[in-house]
Amino acid sequence: MLSLDTRKASKLMQEFDRDDLYDQLNSLGDYLQQVSAGVGKRARRQFGRARNLASDAAHDTEEAMKDHLAASLILAVGLGIVVGYFIRRGTE
Repeated sequence: MLSLDTRKASKLMQEFDRDDLYDQLNSLGDYLQQVSAGVGKRARRQFGRARNLASDAAHDTEEAMKDHLAASLILAVGLGIVVGYFIRRGTE
C-alpha cells in the first residue's frame, strides 16, 4: 500500500516536464551570462577611472616635486633618516 507522500511524489513525477526544466535552466544560464557581462563592463570602466585618477595624481605629485625641489630633497633625506633609525633600532 502506498503512503500519501509516495503518491504525491508519484503524481509529481508524472506531471514533471523535463523539457520545461531544460528551458528554465537555459533561461537562467542566459540571464546569469548577461549579469556577469554587465558586471564585467562596470568593473573595467571603474578600473579605467581609477587608473586615470592614479596617473593624474602621480603626474601632479611629480610636478609639485619639480616646483619645490629643495623641499622635496630635504623631505626625502629626513624620511630616509627616520626609516634608517627604525630599521637599526629593530635589529638591536
